[in-house]
Amino acid sequence: MKYTLVCLALLHAIASAGYVPVGLASGYETDADWLRYDDGTPAWITWEGAYRGVWFNLEDFTPGLSEIEIEEAELWFYHQSVITGWDTSSFYFEIWNGALAPAALLDQTTVTALHYAPAFVFYPTSILAENNFWCITNTALSSGGWPSNLSDGISPGVIYHSFHSDDFIDWEPWDMNGACNYFVAIRGWPPDGLNALTWGALKTTF
Repeated sequence: MKYTLVCLALLHAIASAGYVPVGLASGYETDADWLRYDDGTPAWITWEGAYRGVWFNLEDFTPGLSEIEIEEAELWFYHQSVITGWDTSSFYFEIWNGALAPAALLDQTTVTALHYAPAFVFYPTSILAENNFWCITNTALSSGGWPSNLSDGISPGVIYHSFHSDDFIDWEPWDMNGACNYFVAIRGWPPDGLNALTWGALKTTF
C-alpha cells in the first residue's frame, strides 16, 4: 500500500510537469513510404508546451533532396484519464518551413485527436515544403496543452528532432535524459513525381 502511494505521488508530480510514462506495445508497423523519427515503441505521453513540433530534415532520409510534396500526415495521441484528462480533442496541425525554428507557415488544419490510434491529415492538393520543415501540434484550442502527444523513449546521442514551446519563440528539445520523438510521420514525394518509389528505394538512387 505504501509503495502504491509513493508511485501515485511520483506520477502526480510528473504529471504536473506535463508528461507521464506509458508502457504500451507498438501501435503500428513502420512503412517505408513514411518519414518519421520515432522508433515505433511508445514510452511517454506529453502535453508540455502550447506548441509541440517535429523538425524534419530531408537530408536524414535522402541526401541531396531539397523539396517534398506532402500528401498526408499521421499523428498519435494518448488520453490518460486517470492522471489527467483532455479538455478537448481538437488541435491545429500546422506545417512550416524552417531549419532552426518554424519560419514560414504553409498550412493550418483543424484535426481531431484519437486515443491511441492514428489521426490522419490528408492534403488533396499537396503541400510543397523545403528540405527543412516543421510539423506542429498547436494546442491553442485547449486550456492546458491537450491533446497529449505520444512519444518514444530515450535515444542517447541522437540529434533532437522533437521540441516544445509556450511562446513559439523559444523551443526546448523533448528530452528525458536523452532525445525522445513524438509520433508524427509524413508521407510525400519529391516534386519530380517519383511517387512510385518508397523512400527506402529512393535512397538507393542517389
